[in-house]
Amino acid sequence: MQINIDHDDRMQRSETQILGDVPVDVHWITTADNTELAVTRIRPRRLKPLLFPAVLVHGTYTNRHFWISPKGIGMGAYLAEQGVDVWIPELRGHGLSPKGEAFSGITAQDQIYYDLPAIQDYIFQQTNVPAFWIGHSFGGLFIIAALSAKRLDQERVKGMVTLGSQISLGDRYLKIPPVAWALSGLLRVIGHLPSPTFGLGPEIEPAGVILETIRWKKLFGKWTDTDGFSYWEGLNNIRVPVLTYAAARDRNDPAEGCRRIHDAYGSADKIFMLLGRINRFSKDYDHVGMVVSREAQAEVWPDIAGWMMDRR
Repeated sequence: MQINIDHDDRMQRSETQILGDVPVDVHWITTADNTELAVTRIRPRRLKPLLFPAVLVHGTYTNRHFWISPKGIGMGAYLAEQGVDVWIPELRGHGLSPKGEAFSGITAQDQIYYDLPAIQDYIFQQTNVPAFWIGHSFGGLFIIAALSAKRLDQERVKGMVTLGSQISLGDRYLKIPPVAWALSGLLRVIGHLPSPTFGLGPEIEPAGVILETIRWKKLFGKWTDTDGFSYWEGLNNIRVPVLTYAAARDRNDPAEGCRRIHDAYGSADKIFMLLGRINRFSKDYDHVGMVVSREAQAEVWPDIAGWMMDRR
């Protein structure tokens, strides 16, 4: 294990691991609110210079293994093979990032306002190069919100790719007030959503994040922070290149919702892509399969790599 010190003179530790046959370095960093996060960097396997950094942000109920499995398979490993400097953070309370005693109180706003800026600062410190940011589901939504609220520095963002990221549609049951109230009360008692029990993913999710999601999606809910700032209002100020993917068979985050956010960006360079047969893809993709499937490996991963290469 190596011990490193960052520019704030806080102790940072790192260690090397092997996922399948892929060597990775795990860095533990500290946010401004004194929370420890794990950030995995895939070691380059070729001697050629790295092209640019890319930050892959997971969504709810999951961790770094969404992007690179324990066997070393995934979009993260693929991009690293193409010469991309791949960084995979795990948001507070997920994966190798400690859950801690305050786990149940973790909110999406914590991740948007503290985790993502700390990750950006650390990666820029290590590379001194603006990074592409790639997010699936709520991982993409958090990136969008952080840019909207100016928590991420656009000068250090080369471009943004989101896959199935939206907030206005889906989860219709939350529009029924008694259901939203009952679920909120249950979450406050349990302290987390037992996601693995319901087949949602490998990670339990903090009650605070789900309660915030309910506040956003309930009847007359608004996509705001706790001070009332509307993330919608800042979308027009997002000017980085954007590639938005929506899946034709996505029941979690429907394509129409992804399109609403995409259309609100102020970017001059923005592309919306529906992953389905209508656009000559091999199938109509679903929410997870748009990233984690054999078809995605052949069709989506190279498309993302090519888009980034064109804008490096």
